[in-house]
Amino acid sequence: MNTLQRTALYEAHVAAGARIVPFAGWEMPVQYSGVIAEARAVRETCGVFDVSHMGQLLVDGQNTTQALNRVISADWSGVPLHRAAYALLLNEQGGVIDDIMGYRLGPQQWLIVTNASRAEIDEAHLKTHLPELTFAAPHSRRAMLAMQGPRAAELLQPLIEDVSLAQMKWRDCTAATIAGAHGLLARGGYTGSDGFEFMFHGDDAPSLWQAGLAAGAVPCGLGARDVLRLEAGLPLYGHELREDWTPFESGCSWAVKLDKGDFFGRAALQEKLTPARRIRGLKMQGKAIAREGYSVLKNGEEIGAVTSGTMSPMLGCGIAMAMLPATIAIGETLDVLIRGVLHVAEVVPSPFVTHGRK
Repeated sequence: MNTLQRTALYEAHVAAGARIVPFAGWEMPVQYSGVIAEARAVRETCGVFDVSHMGQLLVDGQNTTQALNRVISADWSGVPLHRAAYALLLNEQGGVIDDIMGYRLGPQQWLIVTNASRAEIDEAHLKTHLPELTFAAPHSRRAMLAMQGPRAAELLQPLIEDVSLAQMKWRDCTAATIAGAHGLLARGGYTGSDGFEFMFHGDDAPSLWQAGLAAGAVPCGLGARDVLRLEAGLPLYGHELREDWTPFESGCSWAVKLDKGDFFGRAALQEKLTPARRIRGLKMQGKAIAREGYSVLKNGEEIGAVTSGTMSPMLGCGIAMAMLPATIAIGETLDVLIRGVLHVAEVVPSPFVTHGRK
């Protein structure tokens, strides 16, 4: 049996009374005070997440950006220094291997952050197709914290010695020192709220975590993170993103730049430009909660399935994403089969909650 990994903050989570669960090969906190309270903290004040389980790869070489452009769906050729960019890694059939963030640290240097469950797969894919580049862990013991919420800048600024957060735009990234810890600070996140992510050495994680809590940030677990990303209409690998679904089916066509030139998976995508199905948002017309795998029906006929579902603290109703026929339009009403009972849902645009990015 494989041993689960622990982040540098495992003991701090246990001491704080967090409920720990296995996730993507790691022992991670799923909640502290409760998912709803933590999600509200992020929307109204500021929450802090330990996301040290995310994969981190430092990429170097000659013509690094041009090389990376051959294996990602987006076009990073015009990304300036000290900016972050989103992209998908695709397989030969045009399916999604993972979604990644790239941070341009220098003319030939990038930091790539991957999903925890796909870290080894992504690294092998990149090394196979880009043997001319070097890939290394940025730290011998990695850590990553996300401070998210409308008060994130206010609470974080007093802890920073060398960066004005007011000058940072969404997806800016820069070297920074926070409460004595040196690392890479980026304005961004996976909640739909304003916030920052900090990547640094794990040895500094316990002291920085405590400094964030002392400043007023609420500790949050993966449960709240999943609720928040779903409210924000953000996809999750294994749910809306899968190896047998193209970006056009997953609702991520905006992250594909077919006109930039050749890249891995492009040929297959060109033959799948008009998908027969795609991810849509569903808003339950009541208190019922649609969960992953539940059937979606139209006029009594099963037409799709829920990929993610939860109760939205901000909307006070169930919300979900589902893979449905492309012919299904915004505004239609469908049924979700929940424990043998049909519950009405409306097809709605995503995101469910307006983003609060700066």
